[in-house]
Amino acid sequence: MIIKTKALVVKEYIVGESDKYVTLFTKEYGKIQALAPKAKKADRGFASATQLFVYGDFILTSFKDTYRMVNAEIIEMFHGIRNDLERLSYASYIMEFLQHVSQPMLAQPELLRLTLVTLQALSRENANYHLIRRIYELRALGELGFAPQLLACIECGELLKEEEDETYFFSVETGGLVCKSCKYGMGDLMSISYSTRYTMQYILSAPMKQLYHFTVTKLIQKQLDQIGEYYVPYYIDKSFKTLEFIRGIELI
Repeated sequence: MIIKTKALVVKEYIVGESDKYVTLFTKEYGKIQALAPKAKKADRGFASATQLFVYGDFILTSFKDTYRMVNAEIIEMFHGIRNDLERLSYASYIMEFLQHVSQPMLAQPELLRLTLVTLQALSRENANYHLIRRIYELRALGELGFAPQLLACIECGELLKEEEDETYFFSVETGGLVCKSCKYGMGDLMSISYSTRYTMQYILSAPMKQLYHFTVTKLIQKQLDQIGEYYVPYYIDKSFKTLEFIRGIELI
């Protein structure tokens, strides 16, 4: 069977002397692992098209659960990602995250679209890598069905006040905000401001094209970091090697 699909290369590794296996996150078929013959050789067409971060049009042959690449045309290579170690590290984390949460033969077109606009954002000059990471994580969790409840108390369902001087209480375990009456006896609560709550709502609901066109204060970034450090591992049970590397280079 012949498969034609748009896809993003999320992993590549060499097999033998000249072949590659690539993990593709496709628009129609979810995650696919495909053999790209002779892809290591620079004089062959697959050499560029099978690099990490490449988005393109791919033609594959399939037999049972195996795929073989027969043609590839590059749409976007995201060159800007590769000119800075920190930028490259954050982009690699996005790929590792995506590879973990995506499933074979499960179409997740919005998750693909989110990843593409995230790579575009990381490619820009003066990109805020920390904010981009938190935006991607939260929106991706939303696409995966783990969006936090931010409009009403997760315990009693009471709508929460919309006031700029209000303090809200976020529970990682229950997956959202709790009201002042329900917060007693809950030990994992984090306090967040109205602005942080509004920012999280925006991240979860904004059109993709507008997702990375805003800035935040240091307080909002700090609170997004606090929530992300606990919320993401709670719902995505995975220790990411690229995050360990990022922490290392940021300490240098």
